[in-house]
Amino acid sequence: MLQRCQSSTSRPPTRIIALDRFPADDTEADTLFDALADPAEGTLPDGWGEVSPWPTERIRAGDWSAAVWRAKRLATAAARYAERETLRTLASAGLSSNATGRQLRGAYRPSTAGLAGSFPIMKSKSGDAQKHIEGYPDEHWTWQRRGDPPILSKAGHLLITAGQDPNTGRLTAVASDNKYAGNGWMPITGTRPEIAKALAVFINSTAGRLLIMRDPGRKLSFFTYSAGAADALPIPDVSDPRIVSTLAECWEATRHMVVPQFRDGYTEVRRRWDAAVCDALEWDINEVTELGLLLAREPHVRGVAYGQWKA
Repeated sequence: MLQRCQSSTSRPPTRIIALDRFPADDTEADTLFDALADPAEGTLPDGWGEVSPWPTERIRAGDWSAAVWRAKRLATAAARYAERETLRTLASAGLSSNATGRQLRGAYRPSTAGLAGSFPIMKSKSGDAQKHIEGYPDEHWTWQRRGDPPILSKAGHLLITAGQDPNTGRLTAVASDNKYAGNGWMPITGTRPEIAKALAVFINSTAGRLLIMRDPGRKLSFFTYSAGAADALPIPDVSDPRIVSTLAECWEATRHMVVPQFRDGYTEVRRRWDAAVCDALEWDINEVTELGLLLAREPHVRGVAYGQWKA
């Protein structure tokens, strides 16, 4: 819910209202309306939710990312990370994301391993697939024409998720020594394996997740990401060998660890990724840990009307 604040200034902030529940009847609707009349920010009375004013300058620039999280601190931290001069966009680093899923659904068809012309891809993001930061192929496809499949020119060592449930998902990026195209995963071209591994750790860290979540598509119950959004994703300076080696070493150390779902909390593997990022970028580990814990406690947007949800 969005609400323009009443103010003596000509450009008041916009209030982002995260409702924890819907009114059950007209009486509760009146109660909620009265609560929203109070210009104060923070927790609403009677368990309605949270109010976070978002600066006019950000709204005018098209930044509505405060609507993604219940906790304003997460939105503020994500905006701060996006503006850090030590980070640069993926595109400015000479890397490019590719929506190969659309190509696959064109002149390509599902196939099986071992058949002439078949090639492996990464597809699944379900609870039973891609459980490690080291990505692995889980489908085979084939091109319906002669010659080498053009889609393989867009395969990459690093793949970023094209969409996921923020409750049951596990990973925002995977990396491999081999190159793969993806359907549901967007391959990033222009990287060598070590850089891909380093970026996979960063994108899966608390900071990386906050940055990628700033552009969630249309639904907060299932985030979707475009190639354009991925190209604008802030990343560390991959020309710095110390940063790359520190993060890539963490990938090697955690590649065989099963990554729990987001709803399982701020787990050991996520703490290790955050520690490596803070070591590489000289950030405050205590601050990042607090954000990781806060992100893990974020409520899941269920996308159902009042009375339809069954615990």
